[in-house]
Amino acid sequence: MSLIPRLVVAYDFSEPARRAFELGVFMGRQLEAEIHVVTVLDSSDEKHTSEATRELDDLRKLLELQTCGTVKGDDLRMQCHAVAGDPAKAIVAMAREIDAPLIVCGTTGKGAVARTLLGSVSHELVHRSGAIVMSVP
Repeated sequence: MSLIPRLVVAYDFSEPARRAFELGVFMGRQLEAEIHVVTVLDSSDEKHTSEATRELDDLRKLLELQTCGTVKGDDLRMQCHAVAGDPAKAIVAMAREIDAPLIVCGTTGKGAVARTLLGSVSHELVHRSGAIVMSVP
């Protein structure tokens, strides 16, 4: 049994997120861990309408095409998830729900001023998750 049986890869379709996904796949293989790739539809509206449900389904399909569907090999257990909400909170919730001790995410490399003004998902993950957070530039 691996010390890290499951890991979460936060994916926002950016280049740093792509590199985080590639690292997550590598680590998943090395650790024989389940990989859960999650993208978040940033939404302050908590209502679940049919339009929002369709949008999340489309987002999950796109996520699968760009991540899970690009990896070959029977040695990986991988799932794609698309959820709505605040990105950091949703990623932390996913990691807690599946009991993942590791979150891998991309980072844009914002400076201190930009991070203060705009916030940083990777920064919030470090402070909120209680998990190991690997931030990939």
